[in-house]
Parts: sequence; C-alpha cells; structure tokens
Amino acid sequence: MLLGKIRVSQVCFMLTLALFFATSLIIFNQIYLTSKMVVDEEFHFPLGISYCNFNFLVWDPKVTTLPGLYLVSALLMGPLKLCTPYWMRFVSLLFSLFNVILFHKLFRKNERNEWRNILSSITLALLPPLYFFSNFYYTDVVSLTMILLMMVANEKKRHYSASTFGLLAVICRQTNIVWVGLVAVRYVLAELFTFTKLKQHERGIPAKDVYTFLRRLVKRPLRVLENSNVQFWLDTLAYSVTLGLFVLFLKINGSIVVGDKTAHQATIHIPQLFYFSIFCLIFAWPHFVGEILNFIAFAKTHKLLISIATIVCLVIVFTNTLVHPYMLADNRHYIFYVWNRFYGKFVLFKYAMIPVYIFAWYVIIKSIYSRHDISFVTFYLICVSAVLASQKLIEIRYFFIPYILFRLRIKTNTNSVFNIVLEFVTYVVINCITLNLFFTKIITWSRYEDPQRLIW
Repeated sequence: MLLGKIRVSQVCFMLTLALFFATSLIIFNQIYLTSKMVVDEEFHFPLGISYCNFNFLVWDPKVTTLPGLYLVSALLMGPLKLCTPYWMRFVSLLFSLFNVILFHKLFRKNERNEWRNILSSITLALLPPLYFFSNFYYTDVVSLTMILLMMVANEKKRHYSASTFGLLAVICRQTNIVWVGLVAVRYVLAELFTFTKLKQHERGIPAKDVYTFLRRLVKRPLRVLENSNVQFWLDTLAYSVTLGLFVLFLKINGSIVVGDKTAHQATIHIPQLFYFSIFCLIFAWPHFVGEILNFIAFAKTHKLLISIATIVCLVIVFTNTLVHPYMLADNRHYIFYVWNRFYGKFVLFKYAMIPVYIFAWYVIIKSIYSRHDISFVTFYLICVSAVLASQKLIEIRYFFIPYILFRLRIKTNTNSVFNIVLEFVTYVVINCITLNLFFTKIITWSRYEDPQRLIW
C-alpha cells in the first residue's frame, strides 16, 4: 500500500512538472514574441552568443558578473548550434524546470508529507519575480540552480560535489560566495561539535550546548581535533579551495564586481534588510498572518526589546536611507514606482513602515530558528546582512536566494496546507498581473527604437 502511494505521488510530481513546463513554454514564447530584448539582455546576449560559438575572448566592461551563464550556454547550446537569443533565454527556462526538482528534494528535510512537498515545490518555483526572470537571459535562475545543487550535495554529505557546485555558483554570481561560506562553516562547526563528544548523533549545534561547545573549542582545540578524521580534513579542504580561489579573485580584480565598478561600489545600506523583510512578508503572507497575535503578545511581554528595536530602526532609516541613481532613472522596474509613489513621495512613509519591518523580522527569525541547531539562524542572519547591506541599489533579484532559504525552512503541517494553497493562488494571480502588464504596457525610451516593457 505504501509503495502504491509512493508511485502515485511520483507520477503526480512528473505530471506536475510536465504541466509546469508546457504552461511555461507557452508563456515563454509569447514573451519572446512581445519583446526580443529587455534591459540588461543587451549586455548578456552578445556575450552569451559569442561563448555559445566558442569564442571566449570577448567581454563587455559593463557586465558585472563572471561568465558562468555564458559558459553554461556554451555547454548546452553550443554543440547543438543553437546560438540565438531565443535559445539563450531557453537556458533559463530549462533551469527553472530543474529548480522544481531541487526544491522537491530540499523540502523533504522539513516536509514528510509528499503531497505538501509537491505543492510547496511548484509554488516556490512560481515565485513571481523568479518565475518572471526564468523567461529572460539573466544570471538569476542558473545561479540559483548552482546554489540548490550545492545544498542538495551538502545534505547528502557529498562535500566535494557541494564545493564544486559552490564554485560554479560563484562563477555565475560573485556574491554567492556568502552562501558557500554558510554551507562550509555550518559543516565544519557541526563536525567539530561531534568531536567534542557532547552529542554523537546531532547534525547541528543545539542552543543549550553552545556555551559548552565554544568553551571546549577555545580552551582545548587540540583535544577536540584529536577526534577528527581524514575525511573531515579533505571535505574542509574542498570548501577551502573554493573560498581561497575567491580571495585570489578579489586580490587580482580589486573588487567583487567585474565591470561597471563605479556604479556598483560596496557600501553600507542597512535598510536593505528592511526591504527584504517586506519582500518576505508579501510573498509568504499566508505564513505571516497567523503570527500577528503571537507578535502582539510578544511585544507586550518584551516592551523594552521592542522599544530598543524601534529606536534603532528609526536611527538607521534616518541616517542610512540611500537612493541609487539607477533606481530613480529606470522606469522599467517596479521598484521605480514603489519608491516614487511611496518612499520618495511621503516623508513619513519610511518611518511608518518600521513596525512592519519589526513584525516581519520577528516571523522570519521565528520560522528559521531551531533549538536543535542554532547554527543556521546565526549564520543566515550574518550572510543575509553581508549580501544585502553592502548593496546601494535596491534590486528585487538580490532577494531571491535569501528568500528561498527562508521559505525552505518553514515547517508545514496538516493545518498549514491552506497556507500553501493561498500562497500558490497568490503567486498565480501576481504572475498573471505582471505578465499582462508586460504584454500591454509600453514604455518609450528615446535611445531604443523598440518599445520597452515593465519588468521586476
């Protein structure tokens, strides 16, 4: 009977994948007929096509990322001689389909019910901004695939593969080094924890054992390492090679950005964390609504903490709200309208949002926290801060990986199926609206002959 259920669920998943691909292909073709090039594709297409034709000696100084996307295009489409803008975009569509499979594998860690797993996987693949960019030749979808492959390999304790996929992720987008660091540090600490003999079978660091673990590690590091094995050192070396190669790249390049360095300089922009919390609140709203009363109760019990958090947020918003020139100049992105009609138009709006930020972060932290493993929430917060708070430009695409890591950690049960359904319906509705705007709204730019379109 159990075997029958497994087979039925597997067939259902395959049918879901087929439906996802068939529907996406129809949308993909309609998008291509509507617009042959959007925004940054004018930089990506020439390089992708050149690499696809195995010409690796060309480069555009306006491109900020390493050539991972173009190398993948060369590998997939080069041998088939499919080196046209259509097939370059098709690379993203293929990887978006592959991402559904990877979501399915990763959800299994927290989701034992196969049917909820399938629903959650297809829903996350439909995340509106991510799904939208699966139709264009951008780095986001391929970059995400490499991160997911790294995480799957890490879960299966295949650390050589995990470090290799981590390196590929960095070649797609340099900031992915932060997520490689997250996986590497958590692996090393988890292994060191087992070497302390505190708990033999834990795959994380329980909150109640953190102090004892750190004390033993600091006071008697050699004794802890005496319990290590050769495999630990080989696995650690694999991650270290990837991290070391990135440090070498930084030394040679002089910056994390490859090209257009003047427009993409690292800076301190803490409000990015606030904007990310709103992104999470909007796209995971069914999982947030049920926490409203809990947050109110928490705020009443911890008045001092909430007061301090509010004051800190007020100071940050007042002193550190930055506006990148690109955001004010490019009316082809939704963030242009959000900023100009709300944040930039009403002086008090950015302050009025502070209670929302605090609530959103309360739910995010509560969702990813586990007393059985304190390492994830700790290093997740550090990594998210490193990735986002160093960017001046508010770009929705920067939120993809942090959001997906957060969403993968949300535990579901029978009562929360309704939340997943609501999430699915929300994504479908938003995708329909944004696609309709893309097809119907024309934006005229004097420097382009073809009409421009509204994108995320």
